[in-house]
Amino acid sequence: MGKKLIWVGVLFGIFLLSLYAGGSGETAKQGPSMAAKPEVWSEVVAAAQKEGKVVVYATTSRITLAAENFTKKTGIKADAHRLSEVELIERLNKEAASGITAADVVLIEDYPSMMETLVKPGYLVNYIPPSAREGVPKEYQTPLVFAFVNRIFGYNTEKYPKDPFQSIWDFTLPQWKGRVMIRDLVITGEHQNAFTELIRRSDELEKEYQRRFGKPLEKTEKNAGYEFMKRLVQNDIILMKSDTTIAESVGKRGQADPPVGFFYVFSKHRDIPKKNLALAYSVNMKPFIGYYYGMYLQLTAKAKNPNAAKVLADYLISPEGYKPWSDEMGFYSTNAKVPPYPDDKPWSWWKEHLWTYDPAYAAEHRGEVLDAWIKYVQKK
Repeated sequence: MGKKLIWVGVLFGIFLLSLYAGGSGETAKQGPSMAAKPEVWSEVVAAAQKEGKVVVYATTSRITLAAENFTKKTGIKADAHRLSEVELIERLNKEAASGITAADVVLIEDYPSMMETLVKPGYLVNYIPPSAREGVPKEYQTPLVFAFVNRIFGYNTEKYPKDPFQSIWDFTLPQWKGRVMIRDLVITGEHQNAFTELIRRSDELEKEYQRRFGKPLEKTEKNAGYEFMKRLVQNDIILMKSDTTIAESVGKRGQADPPVGFFYVFSKHRDIPKKNLALAYSVNMKPFIGYYYGMYLQLTAKAKNPNAAKVLADYLISPEGYKPWSDEMGFYSTNAKVPPYPDDKPWSWWKEHLWTYDPAYAAEHRGEVLDAWIKYVQKK
């Protein structure tokens, strides 16, 4: 398997490699933007009404409610399709290769894959609607960040009334053998990106091992990042397909030795009351308590309903359109006019305690990380 540009995983890696073999791995730049010329918004809205429909693909289930609300407000029929990050990128690539444009608007994760496979070839374009120009800082406008998403480490509060973790290296200890659940890196590009950051900042992981155990790390791999990944996998890690299943499995009551969750989305904690889960996230973990990434709002370059796409984009960024996300924890709007969820910590706190990844480094090295992951899994 190639070591440079494996964007989404082996599920359709051959397809992607056929498109992008020999890529540079340099920092991706945003492609052409839609509406470079001044627009009269009332004319855009009128044209959208004539189009009468809009299709949106998204990696968040809340898009269904947002689409329903949009239709009620505008009379424009919004057809929402919720897909996993891998499914969404795969579908868009296949449609692009076939000359098909089914979606008008896209809410998409996995920045490196988005840029290399969809933006650079010109299939997706950036659009900054009025609500974004008014409320979103310029640093988040190109490409337009719809929201930030955080992933955390979770544990069962019935078994552990207090946070049981001190360090990320704890996951490699015998007491957690066969109890650590994580979505398989093969099916989630964002995990691949996150693990490249552990490689890039391997010196910090090595110092953290020394702090936690009071002795130097003995490495069998080329750096502490790969050493951690190897030990994590070989501690009989449990590979999962769904963050929902991870959260429910960790938080289920009545377990003698419940599993713990590694890098699942914090938004699943919204289900704690409804599903009676005994679930919390670690705040003692060093050197970070999870990672975050952006969810981007893009339009398709050849959208069949370009004006309705613009109106939907404007709506989703606005406080009214964002309500399905602001009414619950785990999504953090870039629009300063959107009020934060009252029972969640502010984004400034999360950003201070989480890591994110370097896009250029992730683009260059995630294939190597995925290869190493697969090798470790095969040997565990």
